[in-house]
Amino acid sequence: MSSLARLFPALGDVHFRALWLGMLPGILAMQMFFFVNGYFAFQLTGAASSIGIIWLGFGIPNLLFALPGGVVADHYSKRRVLLITQVFLMGGAVVTALLVLTGAIMIWHMVLIGTVMGTAFTFHMPARQSFSAQLVTPAYLMNAMALNGAGLNVCRLLGPPLAAVLIGISWINVGGTYVIMAVMFALVIFSLFRITHSGSPDGGKKTQTGFRSMIDGILYIRHNSVVLILLIMSLAPIMLGLPYQALMPVFAERVFFTGPRGLGMLMMANGVGAMAGSLIIASLRELKNRGLVQIGLGILFGLSLALFSLVTSYVLALAVLFVVGIASSSYLALNATLIMENSDRGYHGRVMSIYMLTFSALPLGNAVLSVFADSIGAPATVGIGGLLLAGTVFIFGRLSRSYRAL
Repeated sequence: MSSLARLFPALGDVHFRALWLGMLPGILAMQMFFFVNGYFAFQLTGAASSIGIIWLGFGIPNLLFALPGGVVADHYSKRRVLLITQVFLMGGAVVTALLVLTGAIMIWHMVLIGTVMGTAFTFHMPARQSFSAQLVTPAYLMNAMALNGAGLNVCRLLGPPLAAVLIGISWINVGGTYVIMAVMFALVIFSLFRITHSGSPDGGKKTQTGFRSMIDGILYIRHNSVVLILLIMSLAPIMLGLPYQALMPVFAERVFFTGPRGLGMLMMANGVGAMAGSLIIASLRELKNRGLVQIGLGILFGLSLALFSLVTSYVLALAVLFVVGIASSSYLALNATLIMENSDRGYHGRVMSIYMLTFSALPLGNAVLSVFADSIGAPATVGIGGLLLAGTVFIFGRLSRSYRAL
């Protein structure tokens, strides 16, 4: 661990290390859950629309409870919030497993369970991100945020294929896979009991509650020009850049003619790049001119997407997607770090809840780009989106002197 602590100094903090390592099984279980739920819903109904329905059940709570989730993270013990949300996540997996194994599962069960788990996840994320920032010193904040992103990217890369393998084993199948996910959530609960830091708010007392605290958080962001521009800069790639992932099946089938196996390789190249980008940011001890670096990464993200849209060679496409993954994950990791660094600790939960709320725009971006892909083709859509992203990042970088000076 000493060599890892030298490369990733945030892991030298015993509490952060316990939180980061302990959360990995839960993050992996969530990535498996997303895959298995969609697969099983389609198997259960035979209708592709059922996949969208269960995703709607999981996604709506994020729109409704993101801001309250931030208030809770700022005013209560973050460790306790994580324990409670993990219990609900584990309970959702257990109930689903029982329904599947008994043959009683119906689509409305999956929607209801997904809504409960989505609500828990909405309260979980602001608490986890702000708890990470509370456990490490400011000097190691970028390292901690990037490690969180790296863990997510690794689990995103491993979760779907692991779930697919488990489903394919006859004596495990779908029901057994849900059981395994429940065990993984239980491991997270066990790890949280090993952390003695409670993650209580500064001073240990609540200064505001409820609606007033929520409004206070919104006003804080409104008057913090740096945090506000950083939140806007997090929205640009979500609307214009990240939706390219939803169009990867179109590229695999109609551009490179590689089929499902080729699609898997395209996504893997992108995922490996994303993991590498997160680890690169995490391994940097000091990074000067962070605002300018993020601007450069955003422009690289957009231009590499534009280049990908022009590529007709499958092998070259894999290489370009690797660069896209590096640029996108580095940009987002640095963005999350700068948001935390430039907001007061007492507002971390509420700021991160609004940051997570920006990711709710991803389905909208997917829908818009999908419509354009049908009209003008997937390559042109991704290319235009990439150029708009690069231009947006450049313009906001030019307009905001405080952002460039970070």
